[in-house]
Amino acid sequence: MTATTRKALLLHGDGLARRVLRRTLATHGFEVVTAEDGERGLTALLDELLDLDVLVIDADLPIRDGWSLLRLIRSAGGERDLRIVVVGRELDAARCAQLRWLGADAALDVAEGAEAVAAAAEGTASTPWAAAACA
Repeated sequence: MTATTRKALLLHGDGLARRVLRRTLATHGFEVVTAEDGERGLTALLDELLDLDVLVIDADLPIRDGWSLLRLIRSAGGERDLRIVVVGRELDAARCAQLRWLGADAALDVAEGAEAVAAAAEGTASTPWAAAACA
């Protein structure tokens, strides 16, 4: 990994969505490590934490969901430097508020698309709460 390469850990339960997000993040200059469920994701996080720039989590991740991982990372783990982007379905204002409270840096509805997720991962989204319900 070069000094300018950024590293992302992508945790998503849907194989197609994972491939699309991985490809999009890679085109935005990220080296991407993936996992398909929360348990594998937690293992990958522990292995990669010191090298990660961003964690992209599916809110509805299998086995250990994104909500519990976010809680674990921010509260129990005390990790504050890692950028965390949560992607979910039907993220209404209440769910977004809860994600903010739990420590997510950005939250997007899957309908926003892979480019919006990449922008949030980079920290270049016009607003970190890009989903209309989260604004």
